[in-house]
Amino acid sequence: MIQVITIITPLFIIIFASALLQKFGNISKEWEIVLNEFALKIGLPVLVFSTLSTISFSLKEEGYLVLVNSLFLVFSFFLAILIGKIFKMSKKSFSTFFICFVFSNVAYLGIPVLTQVRGAGVLPEAILIAAIYLFWIFTFGIGYLEYSLNGGGKDIFKGIVKGFIKNPLLISVLLGFIVAGLNIEIPFILSESLRMVSASVTPIVLIVIGFFIGKSKDSKITEWYSVIGFSAFTLLIFPAIFYFLIRFFSLDISIFSNSIIQAAMPLGITPFALADRYNLDKNFIARSIVLSTIISAISLPFWISILH
Repeated sequence: MIQVITIITPLFIIIFASALLQKFGNISKEWEIVLNEFALKIGLPVLVFSTLSTISFSLKEEGYLVLVNSLFLVFSFFLAILIGKIFKMSKKSFSTFFICFVFSNVAYLGIPVLTQVRGAGVLPEAILIAAIYLFWIFTFGIGYLEYSLNGGGKDIFKGIVKGFIKNPLLISVLLGFIVAGLNIEIPFILSESLRMVSASVTPIVLIVIGFFIGKSKDSKITEWYSVIGFSAFTLLIFPAIFYFLIRFFSLDISIFSNSIIQAAMPLGITPFALADRYNLDKNFIARSIVLSTIISAISLPFWISILH
C-alpha cells in the first residue's frame, strides 16, 4: 500500500496546488484552454507515438498476451454499450461512460506499480499492455466518439473519415505501429525531444484538472453517487470480470496477472483532455479521477496480494 501511495501522492499535490492557485490567484480561462489544447493536439499524440514506436515483441512469445488483452478490451467496449442501454443514459453521459470505462491509468500509474512490485524485468510486458490499451482506446474508442460527434447528418461516413484523418491521436497510433513494425530506429536527438514533450503531458493535464476543480462550485453529495458507483466498478468489478474470465476459460492466471493488475488501475487523466473535443462530462471525469485514484491506494494492494 505504501508503494502505491508514494506513486499517487505527487498527482494530488499538483492537482490541489493548481486548484488553490485557480481559487485564489485569479487564473484566466485562457490558461486552461491553451494547456488543454497542447495536451490534446501535441503532448498526447507525442506520448502515444513514443510509447508505441518503442515496442519490441515477438508474436510467437507475446501474441497470446496481445490477443487475450485485446479480446477483453473489445468485450469491455460492448459491455459499456450494454450498460448504457440498460440504464438509458443520455448521449453525453454515455459518451463519457464509454470512453472512461476502459481508460485505466495503465501508463503513468500502472507501469511504476508493476515495476515496484515485480521488478524491472516486468517493464517490457507492462509497456506492451499499456500499448494494447492505447491502440484500442485511440482506434475503437475514439472512433466511436467521432461517430457520435458526426452521426447526425447525411454525410456521416465522410464526417467520421474526416475526423479520423484530422485527429492527431489516431495518426500517432498509426505512425507508432509503422515505426515499431518496420524496426525504424529514431535518432537520439529526435527521441530525446519526444521524450521531453511526453514527460510534460501528465503534469499539464493534472494542472488543468486542478484549475477546473478550483473554479467548480460546491457539489451536493447526490452528485457523487454516480462517481462512487463508477469508481467501485472500475477498481473492483472490472478487473474481477477479467480474473474470472481467465479462470472460466482455464487459462494460466500467472501469464495474465500483470494484465489484471493493469485492468484494476484508476481512471486515467486523458479523458479530461478529450472532454471539450467530444462533449464529455468534465465534472464527472474530474471527480472520478480524484476519487478512483484515492481508493486505488486500497484496491490495488488487494489485487496485488491475490495475484502475487
